[in-house]
Amino acid sequence: MSLAQAATRTLDEAVRPFGLSQLVFAAVLIGLAGMFSSAAWAQASSDIYTVTGVSVDATGADAAQAREKALTQGRIKAADEVLRRFTLYSDWPRLPELTAADGELLVTGIGIANERASGTRYLGDVTARLNPQQVRRFLRQSGVRFTENQAAPSLLLPVLDTPGVRVLFDEPNPWRAAWESIGLSNSLVPIRLALGDLQDFSAIDAGGAIGADWAALEQIAGRYGVEQVLVAHARGGDGNQLEVTLYRVTPRGVDETRRNFQGETIEAASIAGAEGLRNSLIASWKTQNAVAFGLEQTVAVSVEFASLAEWAAIRQRLNSASIVQSVDVVAVSPRGAQVNLRVSGPMPALRSNLAQRQLRLLDEGGVWTLAFSSAAAAPAPILNDAVEATQPTPVANPTRTAPGSASPAPSRGLPEDEAIADRLTRQNASSPNR
Repeated sequence: MSLAQAATRTLDEAVRPFGLSQLVFAAVLIGLAGMFSSAAWAQASSDIYTVTGVSVDATGADAAQAREKALTQGRIKAADEVLRRFTLYSDWPRLPELTAADGELLVTGIGIANERASGTRYLGDVTARLNPQQVRRFLRQSGVRFTENQAAPSLLLPVLDTPGVRVLFDEPNPWRAAWESIGLSNSLVPIRLALGDLQDFSAIDAGGAIGADWAALEQIAGRYGVEQVLVAHARGGDGNQLEVTLYRVTPRGVDETRRNFQGETIEAASIAGAEGLRNSLIASWKTQNAVAFGLEQTVAVSVEFASLAEWAAIRQRLNSASIVQSVDVVAVSPRGAQVNLRVSGPMPALRSNLAQRQLRLLDEGGVWTLAFSSAAAAPAPILNDAVEATQPTPVANPTRTAPGSASPAPSRGLPEDEAIADRLTRQNASSPNR
């Protein structure tokens, strides 16, 4: 029995005679106990349709009106964050301005934490969940490239070299601290940061991680349930510049990419590096998997299934794929079907999009075949140096610019900053209006 299970059982027996408030307290304790379940805790689910930490600040004639205006503001900000999450930075100016009605349509659930209210003002932090079908429809109608396809998770090992010191799990490690601070949840490219507990210490050390192959990392990869390990080796010397080599290690081999980052302090350089590499991975993934309107093609596919119920499930998953515009059924038998898929984008993007839905698309001698697969996610991201070398400057209002208006000024790093809501929260916290 694990520590978390033992704690849950003990607390269940302890609180059974008590009321709701005690049960809530017990739930908190159970959550804390769950932190000790090691890698299972680190592998918390990632929901790409959920946005957290969006700050709202609204005024009204009274507290009730201020709260309603804040909720409207929160819906628009959350919807904006998800739409940007799925689209390329270069296409952001083409997205239409969101209205209160759009927020109502796109957001299916909303909650507020850290509420503060006066007679005419309301502040809080919003968590919102968007409706996938409505988001998909909205983006298709907007005519921009997008992807809702999520990569398979990667494990991150951040190694820092400074003169005379090399650390991975040991403290202090500002390079690791930077990755912890930038927000890796609810992303199209899930990254799991190794916990650095005793089990991790026994699996790998800083020296062993650098230049390691899959055989050396297979044990720790298995612990976190991944098939790709990212070894981010940062070297700091004189000044506050980091030279980072990112090793992407999979069962198929190792590739590497090198980047330089700097900041006023080693901590600032570390944050710039963590954000830059994360943004690079996201930008590459979007570029490789985006639905490309104007690149439509029709693909003849032979579908294999074991029952008509399975066939119905396959059709449902095909219709939910953003890259699939239509499914034309040509013929159906008890164990197979012939369909024509109208898709927007290249075949690698289609295969990747379907893989996330546990559908395997194979080219068998010039014939495309489709069937259920045990694979639960699309392949892991590949860092592509050819993506746009600009990144939007943080803005106080996340609402998109109107079509035809100027794009935000380029800044350091690479595009597709996934932490818009986190940045905006930090900005609003320091605003004089707070």
